[in-house]
Amino acid sequence: MFKKIAAGALATAASASLVVTMGAGTASATAADLSVNISEVSPNPVVVRGDRDVKVTIEIRTTEAEKVELRLRPDTDAPHTLKAKEPELVREGELWRFVTTFDKSDHRGRWIAVADAYGKDGKKLTDTAGFTVKYVERWRRADTRLVGFNASPEPVRKGRSVYFSGRLEARDRWEWNGVRHEEVEIYFRADRSSAWKYVTSADTRWDGEFRAKARAVRSGEFRAVFDGDRRLDDSSSRPDWVKVKRWHR
Repeated sequence: MFKKIAAGALATAASASLVVTMGAGTASATAADLSVNISEVSPNPVVVRGDRDVKVTIEIRTTEAEKVELRLRPDTDAPHTLKAKEPELVREGELWRFVTTFDKSDHRGRWIAVADAYGKDGKKLTDTAGFTVKYVERWRRADTRLVGFNASPEPVRKGRSVYFSGRLEARDRWEWNGVRHEEVEIYFRADRSSAWKYVTSADTRWDGEFRAKARAVRSGEFRAVFDGDRRLDDSSSRPDWVKVKRWHR
């Protein structure tokens, strides 16, 4: 009787051991199944500004993947063909990282990232993620010009005043309008010199006109300069030459 019980106990123990082993193997196989997940598209939204390219990174997490392919395509029913993108793979493993760029020629709106993961046995799984591409026109500064610049009198005696006048204008489509409350600087370049030196400045009136004066020192050229700002482009006037004469009794 003792031997039979022992044998039965051994058989029961062996059976339990077999069940545990098989259960562990099944859990391991389940954990190692093929999986794919697009975990990040950065940046999102993709904002293209002017002529600059924007770098976009797509990260994909997998298990048991031998190969991952990624395609980016516009999410649209437009009748014309829109070009899909094939990002470049820069890192792989359980984390697959792809990089591409977008510019102003790319479709604006919704895009779809499609990731295909392939296992050792040829099995294929797919994951998708959406993102948006926007385009922002770079704000362009308005053209400006300095017209009617004049330095007078000419000739002028040394030590006397030279008077400057002119008008700052900005283009609004097809018209040129005076610009108010902007600073215009006056520069001087002496005869036989290549350097322009600051002399004085003046603010424009409501109609864009400005007036200033400076002491006459030597003969040379004067010009007006507008440095521009966030709204307006810079500009310079044509030079105006003034002869300075010495005082004679």
